[in-house]
Amino acid sequence: MNRWIPTAAAILVAAVFAVPALRHWREQPLPPPPAPQPLRAAWSAPDGVDIGAGGDYLFGLSLAPDGRHLAFPATKAGVASLWLQDLRTGDARLVPGTDRGTLPFWSADGSKIGFFADGQLRVLDPGSGQIVDIAEAASPRGGSWSASGDLVFSPSPTAGLMKRNAGGSITTFTTLDSANGESSHAWPSFLADGKHVILSVSASQPSRAGIWIASLDDPSQRRRLVASNGQAIVVDHTLLYLRDLVLVAQPIDPITFEPTGRSSPVGVNVGRGPLGQIFATASNDVLIYGAPGTALRELRWVARDGQPEGPASEPLDAWDLRIAPDGRRVVTTEVDRQFRTLDVFIRTGSQPAPLRLSLSADGDESAVWSPDGLRIAWAGQRRKVMLRGAGAVLPEQTIAEFDTPVQVWDWSRDGRALLIGRKSNGHGDDLWIQPPTEGAAAQPYATAPFDQAYGAFSPDGRAIAYASNESGQFDIYLDTFPRPGPRVRLTTAGGTEPRWSADARELYFRRGAEIHAVVLNGLEVRSIARMFDAGATIRAYDVSGDRFLINVPAAGQSAAPITLVNHWQPQTGHGTTETRKDN
Repeated sequence: MNRWIPTAAAILVAAVFAVPALRHWREQPLPPPPAPQPLRAAWSAPDGVDIGAGGDYLFGLSLAPDGRHLAFPATKAGVASLWLQDLRTGDARLVPGTDRGTLPFWSADGSKIGFFADGQLRVLDPGSGQIVDIAEAASPRGGSWSASGDLVFSPSPTAGLMKRNAGGSITTFTTLDSANGESSHAWPSFLADGKHVILSVSASQPSRAGIWIASLDDPSQRRRLVASNGQAIVVDHTLLYLRDLVLVAQPIDPITFEPTGRSSPVGVNVGRGPLGQIFATASNDVLIYGAPGTALRELRWVARDGQPEGPASEPLDAWDLRIAPDGRRVVTTEVDRQFRTLDVFIRTGSQPAPLRLSLSADGDESAVWSPDGLRIAWAGQRRKVMLRGAGAVLPEQTIAEFDTPVQVWDWSRDGRALLIGRKSNGHGDDLWIQPPTEGAAAQPYATAPFDQAYGAFSPDGRAIAYASNESGQFDIYLDTFPRPGPRVRLTTAGGTEPRWSADARELYFRRGAEIHAVVLNGLEVRSIARMFDAGATIRAYDVSGDRFLINVPAAGQSAAPITLVNHWQPQTGHGTTETRKDN
């Protein structure tokens, strides 16, 4: 019997240890933690600034690859610059040296920001603040960086894309297929592999227009992925593009580079800009999108003290404005509600709807009246000076065309000269005199290595007032005409948009929300005084007699909402949710 004792003990010990093992074997493993759910919140700009950089370049927000930093253009006191914000703290700061900057985009590692200003593609180092010009881009439509340092950008709305490699050399990347009606390649964006670029193709043939893909190795073999007009944003191997007002995500297979799986909506009521850009930006875990349009404006008549003089206009998305010599009609630059393009309209108090004057599908802006009120000149398609009768009966007439962007500032009272702005590739904006006759050559008036803009002829035709940033900010200057002479600086605290009184004894100018008056005796300043504060940034204004017409935010209208989504969960090329690590 004693020989069975060790055996029994061994069996007992094994049974004791088997119970926990058996219990562990029967237990189910713990389920993985659920994926973070999307969390929506409102994003707002810092106090005192308006998002965007003008009529063409609305929105413009750009998320860094880490999803924690944001670059965007914004206007403060009438000057557009780039801003940077840390989304973790909410701290935002203006970036010095980025005046008129727009369309920012980040390098793949988040260490650099590309942007466009003054006809140049520029690179900003956010850490040091250093800014370097790297390429000409007179009328840009976006850019994108690969992880290897290649940069693809659109310098013009009527050309293909350009490529700048990491070594600095610039070559043509894509060319337009004009035989098939292609008119523009724009909004490039690298896929995650760094070897393929997504681009928007505009074309007269519907079979050519849409979102395409091109390889760095052989861009001639590009092909269409989606039949959707406008920009597409790339996050890894996912395309974000607009379907009507719905922002949809379409996975792209990382092997075949073809759309795979089903597209899914990620945002609703999302806007599109006049150049085809969409109001959205995204990283792997953060998505930001804005509603269509901007905050609506109104045209408001006020007296010299800023008190209302009659009802304001209906809410509209207006930019430039000029009052006709008869004081009853107004020519405006507005965003067309149907096509979302900038166009020139005529408004009168007796007509409930405006009369459209410009007909092109590209940007038309900065219109002025002839001294008899029978014709209007404006900048068409950003490079042409156009004329048309104020009744919009006869066709448009192109009187001049340039290779850089232009604006039309004023029409002399004798009817013999237009004052236009021309952007120079060597420096900023210059002032030129353009006769309002087809084929007549423009002549330079004020050219310098800084900007001269917002020019206005004096009523007697002997002087021109304009704004220049020679001092580091825009101030008002006065000079003789037809030849520049003893130029006088009228302001030292900033100012833009000079406008003359009918008797030339006063010169008005805008400073943010304020209108000021300079009392003159020839070129001599007698006094400067603030006339009124509109209480909100004036986008544009003009004067007729003792009345001012100002473009200000519409009463009771709030800014278009901007939505920030955390954990928006983009799709991979295989249609499955990506796994991410949150900081």
